[in-house]
Amino acid sequence: METALLQAETTVGNYFISNYPPYSTWTPEEIPRIEDALELPPAQGSLCLYVHIPFCQERCAYCYFRVHARPAAGDVDRYVDSLLEELSLYADRKAVRGRRLNAVYLGGGTPSYLSQAQVERLLEGLQERLSWDGVVECTFECEPSSVTAGKLKALRRLGVTRVSLGFQTLSPGALERSGRRTRSEHCLRAFRLARDAGFEEINVDLLAGLPGETEASWLETIRSTIALAPDCVSVYQLELTYNSVLRARELEGELQDLPSWPAKRRWAGKAFAELEDAGYAVASGYMAVRDPRTWRFVYTVEGFWHGADLLALGESAFGHFRGVHYQNADTLEDYTELVAGGRLPFRRAHRLTGEERFRREVILQLKTGALDEAYFRSKFGVDLREAFPSELETLRRRQLLETCVDTIRLTREGLLSVDALLPMFYLPRHQGIRYT
Repeated sequence: METALLQAETTVGNYFISNYPPYSTWTPEEIPRIEDALELPPAQGSLCLYVHIPFCQERCAYCYFRVHARPAAGDVDRYVDSLLEELSLYADRKAVRGRRLNAVYLGGGTPSYLSQAQVERLLEGLQERLSWDGVVECTFECEPSSVTAGKLKALRRLGVTRVSLGFQTLSPGALERSGRRTRSEHCLRAFRLARDAGFEEINVDLLAGLPGETEASWLETIRSTIALAPDCVSVYQLELTYNSVLRARELEGELQDLPSWPAKRRWAGKAFAELEDAGYAVASGYMAVRDPRTWRFVYTVEGFWHGADLLALGESAFGHFRGVHYQNADTLEDYTELVAGGRLPFRRAHRLTGEERFRREVILQLKTGALDEAYFRSKFGVDLREAFPSELETLRRRQLLETCVDTIRLTREGLLSVDALLPMFYLPRHQGIRYT
């Protein structure tokens, strides 16, 4: 249980757990499992779509995603063609044919790096290939300096309901040391443009612990963000990952002032406290929402975290279909060549056992801060208190968890440390191994 997040110093490794079992257990040998799943009869239930756009103006110092900085326009056009062809390949598969999407997420990288014409061609092409009649939520991630009024109006017209703006911080010094061209004025302008375009659901991403950030500048960022009244504020804690520029700086002895994990938890806690004072409600270990009565996050909270089918398009994108995890080819060349050859571009896969499916939902839903015991009894026939007696007792003893009637709930300190706690619920064979 003593993971990097609970230790004092920020050391290299992953803190954010986005799936289970760990990606390092997925293998090329399991690819036939996802191929088989796609030939099953069509199923009822939620179907989500993720579209990865791996392009950016620059690679931020903290970034560990698959991205390409300042690609040629022709390369972006070819990539959009590949995304649309990949969805066509899925639409022809038996298990997908005739199903309707109910949530779509375009992430990156930077989806807003695309030109307005490319945005329009991509969204129109996706809608031609798979029914959007049931889509109730479509999220589009935006890097503030690449936002224009024209792009936002096109997004609104083409069915995007939610934009997510990657502020990370409004501190000039921290923005510059993160290797970003974005400045605070870009962030504020992008927010105003999104509201002017008619978006009623705007999320702002913030990142606690960037180099050059101080507690005072962090609080100023929080208060300036609250003044905008976004519908959701996502607060993450900086992690030092193996393939980031920050890691390279650390190895060269140039990185010496990253805040500790206790400091980052404290900063995230202060952010949530300020948001609650302004009338927001904390909805997960990362999100505070302005109106919890109407707020929904269909793609993640209602869909992916509850085992919904997820089709994933693009280089390195990962999906989940009929109990099988999969990830696409992780280079642009391999991805586009496989799709051009009429093949779905799988790189690795993993078919979950029944026990893994159960634990996966426990792990992901605990990120909301609470587990509904009745839900797990109904879906899996498992009593959570009987399944995890020692784990729950350990968390209670450390004052990280409390139990209510039919609900297991993390305390605020537990919620701020949630990703460090989740490995407690792994199967023994998955504990202590590299996550990715």
